[in-house]
Amino acid sequence: EKFSRPVSIIRRFFFIFKMLENITNKITGIFQSLSNKGAITEKDLETTLREVRVALLEADVSLKVSKDLIKNIQEKAIGQKVIENVQPGQQVVKIVSDELTEILGTQSSELNFKNKPSVFLMCGLQGAGKTTSVAKLANYCQKSLNKTVSLVSTDLRRPAAIEQLRILAKGNNIQFIEPESNNVEEIVKNAINQSQKLLSDILIIDTSGRISTDDELLSELKTIYQMAEPQENLLVLDSMMGQQALSVVEAFNNTAPLSGFILTRLDADPRGGVALSAKYQTGLPIRFFGSGENIEDFEVFHPDRIASRILGMGDVVSFVEKAQKDFDEKEMENLQSQMMSGKFSINDLLKQFLQMKKMGGMSGMMSYMPGVSKIKNMMENNDFDEKVIDHQIAIIRSMTKEERVEPDLLKASRKRRIASGSGRQVHEVNRLLKQFEQTKKLMKQAQKPGFANKLKGLLGGNQMPTIE
Repeated sequence: EKFSRPVSIIRRFFFIFKMLENITNKITGIFQSLSNKGAITEKDLETTLREVRVALLEADVSLKVSKDLIKNIQEKAIGQKVIENVQPGQQVVKIVSDELTEILGTQSSELNFKNKPSVFLMCGLQGAGKTTSVAKLANYCQKSLNKTVSLVSTDLRRPAAIEQLRILAKGNNIQFIEPESNNVEEIVKNAINQSQKLLSDILIIDTSGRISTDDELLSELKTIYQMAEPQENLLVLDSMMGQQALSVVEAFNNTAPLSGFILTRLDADPRGGVALSAKYQTGLPIRFFGSGENIEDFEVFHPDRIASRILGMGDVVSFVEKAQKDFDEKEMENLQSQMMSGKFSINDLLKQFLQMKKMGGMSGMMSYMPGVSKIKNMMENNDFDEKVIDHQIAIIRSMTKEERVEPDLLKASRKRRIASGSGRQVHEVNRLLKQFEQTKKLMKQAQKPGFANKLKGLLGGNQMPTIE
């Protein structure tokens, strides 16, 4: 991946990683038992890989995939010489990461744009997030690939699905083709004709979702598939589905041959068990995954990065990409200049809260960070609530312009007024002001020599990430 600014965005938002101060090791948990050993023995691996196998099964990876993966890791790791300055535990993690990446696929798979319009079929069970994924894929194709897209729904069993897709299309400037018939075949035929007249590059067809893979659903899907002759037939899979996903994949693939998968709710379960099982069983690529509720929360599936997330080592590259996409570059340049000069106001803090919301809140950002499981535990143990950011935004917006610039004006009476205006408590106003002062102190520290080394610790590594 090529970036014009190596790690500038991460440096600009170093205060966001304040909560990571105690997370200094990328490799923790089950791999710690191998640290400080001169060689990797069969006995060492036996204990460690047993725990790895349990972790995979708990992540809903199928038994066959787990067995094969552990066998391959064991064969490659036994007797391996320790590389100078690299801990054996780290070497094993590298082997595990390589094996996970091999199973998930060695590279991202491109969409097929053979015809115009290229027809993409979307199938899946009800509740998997299929209709939302249709809109997300359309938005991605228009904004990232510069393609024109038309949408149509053939879900006649759930009228709300048609209305949902219509609203999503209208709200995001995507062409929606009205289903002017109660016959699925006529809807598909009309949609293809209309998309040709509109000169659309892509036609995405949303199909019916049912609670289970019943014969009626599959028969209808087969009819649509034969009529549309799609370039892509993508199955939307809920990452939380577990072992049931394998039977769903098999039923859909036997009815209408699939070309790949889209995973949803990967933000809710970043372990990726369904991804491993589906890819291993079919050999088909995982194209995209949904990482939130917003239409922009849709990412290309990079096998190596997901393998890193499964191992709890985070995905800083994707974080930087998301930051580059979501952040206003000019605004960030101005803010960086103010921060480095020590001119940091409550207005600037408000801008940061709004940017954090744009990136999916604290939990959304932390899903990319090394040690994500520790972070989640820490947040849970401290009763962290995502709504805290909303509360802080409300408090700041209840302040006057003068108070945001000169927080020293905030005496008891003003704090009571702000608390009342924001629907919060005075102690929450005090907590926000304390956070502001701590952030200012961190700004000053950033201007001192040696701060870069401290930042390395916050990011959980011995070296700053290099992105070229």
